[in-house]
Amino acid sequence: MSGIFLSHNTNDKDFVRKLSLDLEAHGVKTWLDEAEIKVGESLIEKIRLGIDEMEYLAVILSPDSVASPWVQREVDVAMNQEIYNRRVKVLPLMYKRCDLPGFLLGKKYADFSEGKNYVDAFRELLRSIGIVFNKSVFERNSSSLFDSTNRAIESNLRILSRPFHRPFQYLGMTVDRAATEVGGTPNEVGNIIVENDDCRMLLEAEGNFITFIDLELKRTAPHYQNQVFDPEAILGSVSINPAELSLDRSQTFSYVYSDHRNRIQIMVLCAYDTAPISIGFSTKYYGT
Repeated sequence: MSGIFLSHNTNDKDFVRKLSLDLEAHGVKTWLDEAEIKVGESLIEKIRLGIDEMEYLAVILSPDSVASPWVQREVDVAMNQEIYNRRVKVLPLMYKRCDLPGFLLGKKYADFSEGKNYVDAFRELLRSIGIVFNKSVFERNSSSLFDSTNRAIESNLRILSRPFHRPFQYLGMTVDRAATEVGGTPNEVGNIIVENDDCRMLLEAEGNFITFIDLELKRTAPHYQNQVFDPEAILGSVSINPAELSLDRSQTFSYVYSDHRNRIQIMVLCAYDTAPISIGFSTKYYGT
């Protein structure tokens, strides 16, 4: 699977979030600072590790980004790797019209500078990294994930970073691999619990594999079962696209979705009065 480090200025964050979500929907792993860097971690160390680990670095070009020392450093590191390894590493993406930095002159860029060009530019970006364009992602209205992440932010919910970002990815993993991925320790039956100030996540094992995940959003407590809440904002906080799910049933305190592509059941609910809102991910309950 290809991976892309998204180098950008914070003023271009809305575009970058949408781009990240559309890439992830095509199976392309993205490295985005808000999802990867945790409080207390070294920015320089994490960014350098991210650039090293990702196959590509996409630099989002705008007047703000070309003036950013951080972006310049990130692109400089990636360009040095490109020269040393003699293979394309840096992918210029024109978001807002600006003069290309000298070290990118002569490189072809994907032009996202007009909204109407987004799909064509995105298709060209995928082609350049050998990924087949899936038009159904856009037919399902992938912008709804962009909307749901914004709704999460408007609801004072944080966009969660790893290991809480898109937690369904741990379903089907062996207990040992999941423990390594989330930085937790299995108990005597193989279950793993990790938490921080924002959330608590339980990875439940059946045999040697993770088959159920429960993520509690601590900052939503106390919530009551007769209170209405926005489930799409909750899904947005973990960067899940509601447009890719089918809503099977709902009540005031719970919403049950099916992710047919990944064969997962997703439940967003308040389990009891005064509880936080939680999200459950299950393979064993899919189709029930």
